[in-house]
Amino acid sequence: MKRSIVGINAVIIVCFTIILVCQKNWILLFLLALLLAGLYFLWIDRQKEYQSELGEISGYLDDLLQKKDISYYSVQNDTLTSKIFSQIQRVQKMYGGITALVESERDGIKKLLAEIAHQLRTPLSNMETYLTLLEDNRIEESEKETYIKAVEKSENKLHFLIEKLIVAARLENQIIQIHKCDSNLKETVAQAVFQVRKKAEEKNINIIVQGEDVDKKVIHDRNWLCEAIYNLLDNSIKYSPVSTDIVVTLISNEMFSEIRIEDSGTGIEKGEENKIFQLYYRGKNISNEEGYGMGLFITREIVQKHDGFMKVKRKDSGLIMSIILPKAGT
Repeated sequence: MKRSIVGINAVIIVCFTIILVCQKNWILLFLLALLLAGLYFLWIDRQKEYQSELGEISGYLDDLLQKKDISYYSVQNDTLTSKIFSQIQRVQKMYGGITALVESERDGIKKLLAEIAHQLRTPLSNMETYLTLLEDNRIEESEKETYIKAVEKSENKLHFLIEKLIVAARLENQIIQIHKCDSNLKETVAQAVFQVRKKAEEKNINIIVQGEDVDKKVIHDRNWLCEAIYNLLDNSIKYSPVSTDIVVTLISNEMFSEIRIEDSGTGIEKGEENKIFQLYYRGKNISNEEGYGMGLFITREIVQKHDGFMKVKRKDSGLIMSIILPKAGT
C-alpha cells in the first residue's frame, strides 16, 4: 500500500513539473488534468480495496481470538494479503492443536489426581479405624496385636504406593535418567528372579530360566532393567495359581535381545493388550485382586528409555510378556 501511494505521489510531482514547463499548451494541460483525476480516483479505489482487505483480516483475527472456525481462504495470487490470510489459517491450526493437547493433559491430570486420592484413601482409612480401636483400653492383648499388624500392613501399602507414584512421576517427566553400559543380561535377570524368590516359594511356583546360549553382554541399565523384569515376575506370581511354572526365556538375534516371561495365570481379555500399560489400569480379570495398576506402566517407561518396546501375547490360560531391547549399532 505504501509503495502505491509513493508511486502516485511521484506521478503527481512529474505532472506538476510538466504543467510548469508547458503553461501555454492548454490541450496538454487538459490531458494532464484528466490524468491527475484518473490517478486520484484510482488511488481512492485502491484505498477502499485495502481498507476492505484489512477489515477482512481484522475479522479473521477476531475469530481466531474468539476460538471460532475461520472459513477457507483460497490463495490465488502471491500477494502480501494472501500470504497473511494463509498465515492466519496456519496459526489457527497450530493453536487448535496446542489447545487440544493442553485440554488432554488437563483431563489427564484431573484423572491422575482422582486416582491418587482413591488409592490413598483406603490405607489411610484403615489406619484411622484401627488406631481408633487401639485407643480403647478394654480390648484384649491379642486384639491389640491384630490391630497393630493391620496398621503396619496399611502403612506398608501406603509406603509402597507413594514410592511407586514417585518413580512413575519421575520417569514420565524425564527426571530419572537411564545410565546404560555393557552388562551381563543373564545376571540382571537372575537378580530379578532372586528378588521374587520368596513370593514364588510361598505359592510353590517354580521359576525356570532358559536360554543359556544367548549373548551375555547387552547394553542396559542393570538397576532399572532389573526393576522392569521384577515387575513382570511379580505380576506373574500374583496372578498365577499355586504349584505352577513361570518360564523366563532369553532370546537373541542379530538385532534384538528378548526377555520373555510366560505364566499360566489369569491373563487378560481381548483388546486389553495396550490398556494394561496405562497408569492405574487394572485388567478386568484381576479387578478383585490386590494391586494399584502401576507396575506395567513403570516397566514400559523403563523399557522405552532403553529404546526398546514391550510385546504382549494372550494365551488360553496365562500371558506372555516380552521385553525387547535393540542391540548396539541397530
